[in-house]
Amino acid sequence: MTTLSIHALDPTTEKRIRVKARKENKSINRTLKELLSGSVGVSDSSRSEDHSKAFQELSGVWSQKDLQEFNQAISDLQTIDSKDWE
Repeated sequence: MTTLSIHALDPTTEKRIRVKARKENKSINRTLKELLSGSVGVSDSSRSEDHSKAFQELSGVWSQKDLQEFNQAISDLQTIDSKDWE
């Protein structure tokens, strides 16, 4: 493996990397490797799953009850009125 050095990293970026590493209970080295590989499109399937889970919170997750209520609310849209097509 190649060793890379990053010089003159701004303090805010360094702090955020350290906080992320601590929050995820990982080493700074591991955190940096994951950040770099993710930013250039190299990732394993487990990280892809974590990524999609992060977006579930933003996009929302419906319960079975939510789905039933939605389907009931749009049920009249399932009927085709032939008069609309004359």
